[in-house]
Amino acid sequence: MITYFSCFRTCLCVARRLAFLIKKTYYKTIKHKGVITMKINLSSFLQLRFNIFMCKKIGWKITFFYITCLGRLYFFFNRKEKQKIKSSVKEVFAGPKSRSEIRSITRDIFRGIVSHYYEKFFNAYSSPETLRAFVKTHMESTGTGAIERGLSRGRGVLLITGHVGGIELIPAFLCNKKYPVTMIVRFSSAHMRNTAMKQSNNFSTRIIDADNTPNVIKAIFDNLKENRVVLTQCDEIDEWRPSKNNIISFLGKKINLDRTMNIISKRGGTSVVFGVMHRNYNHRYKFIGTSIEEIKKQFKQLTGASVGEIVLKYLEQYIYKHPEGWYQWKKYPAMKEIPSSGVIVEQPLYLPQLRPFLGRLA
Repeated sequence: MITYFSCFRTCLCVARRLAFLIKKTYYKTIKHKGVITMKINLSSFLQLRFNIFMCKKIGWKITFFYITCLGRLYFFFNRKEKQKIKSSVKEVFAGPKSRSEIRSITRDIFRGIVSHYYEKFFNAYSSPETLRAFVKTHMESTGTGAIERGLSRGRGVLLITGHVGGIELIPAFLCNKKYPVTMIVRFSSAHMRNTAMKQSNNFSTRIIDADNTPNVIKAIFDNLKENRVVLTQCDEIDEWRPSKNNIISFLGKKINLDRTMNIISKRGGTSVVFGVMHRNYNHRYKFIGTSIEEIKKQFKQLTGASVGEIVLKYLEQYIYKHPEGWYQWKKYPAMKEIPSSGVIVEQPLYLPQLRPFLGRLA
């Protein structure tokens, strides 16, 4: 009897707090041209103190469904952002996919966004023992030899990935393999910064705080000199440094190539590996690593291409194959497309052979 009463009281407490969140969310919204938009983003909304408290108390299995409900609540109020994601998906897949396929892809993408934030919470707030056990029982890998060969040269490894799959879990996976890991992070809140710093100490992981490091590029070089694996992303759209001379096609848009990856990779002797943490069903993951040399050897059409071109095209093929894994769809409209008139553009580096290669992930 006491057990049922306790469960009822807990459910009632959660219902009251959710009602409060809905009310608080309403007051944190603005209405522009008939469209409701929240003043806080999804990350900040999920990191409200009560949500963090609940995720710590209700267990990780229930937390996934809790975050799913919060995600639906967020997109109910922020319909403008939801529509932006839908429009981006439609623009990319309008040709090769039917309307029903696009609707299915879009639903999977929203599920992927929820999964990303669940992984973010799990990585930040689970105990070191729980996280280590999860890595051992839920993750497998292929291509880690590329990282090991790079470290054997003694000049560090630049591990490039994208905002895809279970990226939040890559540092824990690599540390479980005893690799010295440094990751570049931009935090959405001071609380998340403090939590991440505390968790990184449990795994001997270094963090380069992009917002509080005077010279991020120098910090990356210093860590590479110490023969560490430096994890970075090639699709930080807000932080791109466009090159006026290098034009590339990415997800159907002709854009100026970001110079960042080329600048970092030109450091003498540094090995470059492209890696993704592919998300399978039932919270199963597979890390896939491929060195730049292996990619060039397998695909002759990449001969002469820069590292920035290679990793972005490689990421593009992954997104085409697994669009639900990319959670940057809302930023797709922010990619400035080069006008077609008066611009001479080389043939884009399209790699149809990568599709089946990236398809063997289960």
